[in-house]
Amino acid sequence: MRMPFRPPTEYYCELLAPIDEQICALIAKRKEISKDNPGFPQPNLIAAWSQHYGLNEDWLCSIFAYYMYGEHHFLPQLEPTAFLKFVPILKSVEIDGVFYAVTHMKQYKNASVVYIENEINTSEPYVRLGHATFELFISPEYQCRLDSGCGHKKGMQHSFVVIPPLPDEVEGLEFHLTVKPQEVPEIQEVSLTETTVIIK
Repeated sequence: MRMPFRPPTEYYCELLAPIDEQICALIAKRKEISKDNPGFPQPNLIAAWSQHYGLNEDWLCSIFAYYMYGEHHFLPQLEPTAFLKFVPILKSVEIDGVFYAVTHMKQYKNASVVYIENEINTSEPYVRLGHATFELFISPEYQCRLDSGCGHKKGMQHSFVVIPPLPDEVEGLEFHLTVKPQEVPEIQEVSLTETTVIIK
């Protein structure tokens, strides 16, 4: 559940009001032109804007990254209520050595919660799944949002809230899972030697 927003300070420079209104107008125009799908500017554009306007490049990156999330991410989120039953689905596919399975869903009066698991198909002991974000699409008439996720080294489970509720029979439905890998910096491992440490 989204916490209510509270301004970080009571101070506001009133001289900024006309400029801030122009910013709102430009955001609305940006939303209209991009059809609410702006993407992210190329790094060379951000670097050029940073230099031209004397603005910190990392700060600009964070602003445009924030603008990628459309207004729909801030709409009140419907929470599933009035649990009805469990529905087994058990659809799976293997791609590039990874199993993906829609295992089951929970039916509520106002929504469905779909559970998707993925697991590496290997017996190697020192293998793990990389970090990624997951998005679910079923069809235009259903809204899907990520609800929760957990995992272990070789597998993950994610749940998605689907509105309106799916039918109990999902035989004709296709579950499109978009996987977007996340870049994680490599961590250098420092091996400790066998020793006795005396701390005085």
